Amino acid sequence: MIRRRTLLRMLPLLGAASPFRPAAAQQFPTRPMRIIVPFPAGGAADIQTRAFADALSAYFGQRVLVDNRPGAGGNLGTDAAAKSPPDGYTLVIGGPNVINTRYLLRDTPFQWERDLDPIGLMFASANVLVVHPSVPARTVPEFIAYLRANPGKLNFASAGAGGSIHLSAEMFMKMTGTQMVHVPYRGDALARADLTNGAVQVMFNAITSSIEPVQQGQWRALATTGSTRSPAFPDLPTLEEAGLPGYVVLSWQGLFAPKGVPAPILARLREGFDSVFADPAARATFERLGTNPTPSSAADHLAFMRAQEVLWAPVLRSFAPQ
Repeated sequence: MIRRRTLLRMLPLLGAASPFRPAAAQQFPTRPMRIIVPFPAGGAADIQTRAFADALSAYFGQRVLVDNRPGAGGNLGTDAAAKSPPDGYTLVIGGPNVINTRYLLRDTPFQWERDLDPIGLMFASANVLVVHPSVPARTVPEFIAYLRANPGKLNFASAGAGGSIHLSAEMFMKMTGTQMVHVPYRGDALARADLTNGAVQVMFNAITSSIEPVQQGQWRALATTGSTRSPAFPDLPTLEEAGLPGYVVLSWQGLFAPKGVPAPILARLREGFDSVFADPAARATFERLGTNPTPSSAADHLAFMRAQEVLWAPVLRSFAPQ
């Protein structure tokens, strides 16, 4: 039996009428949609996506459900989306994991340029370098000196291999010539808990979920990873300011569709996407959650991802399985 995806792609060649005529596209969607979040509930990507889905539901007049499919650093959910029917009813949130899969797994389940269509960038923000109070360092130079004197002694947590939390640390170690032990978790909530209790000592965590632990003295913040200082930590230097010129790492999320969604349906999805980020109420919600909306066109999203792959490929190859 010819798969539905293959048949849809063959219709123009066969001279058949497309089931997605312009009039039909204008009626899209006619039933609930879903956005796969390939990470556990409660993390930054999940919270941001739920706010976006609520606003998109209001625009389309159809429910937009959030489907958490965590596992394998985001690859299980992303692969499920890539293999979904290309009808516009299944979308997926992705970040650095979408690009990095090919470097981190011997058997790559998907290739983003082959299997996914970027719809637009959604959010981008810096991380913050935080340490457990037991670490005897209060500045970045002191931290680097301690790491060089104690190679491999400290553990750093991440929400899974290949995400921005992980890559922030890898870039830091590469630029400073230091060594820490990577401890990947199934989501950032568990990683944060172990940083608080001292099971791990270091993390490049999202700024929004770092404010309270830092204020309460559970963690010590040393620097942020963006190109400018964070309003949440105005007295905290960036890593560039702290002595690492060129160090800028952002946590970002974008919206993707399975490859092959007909152009009229993609256009409708873009209408909804643009409407959400143009809505003052939706933007106020994003800001209240501590997110940084950075909506882009599909073309700019594609160009951004290609540039990110060029940036990270040398780092990823240095620790990927051989």
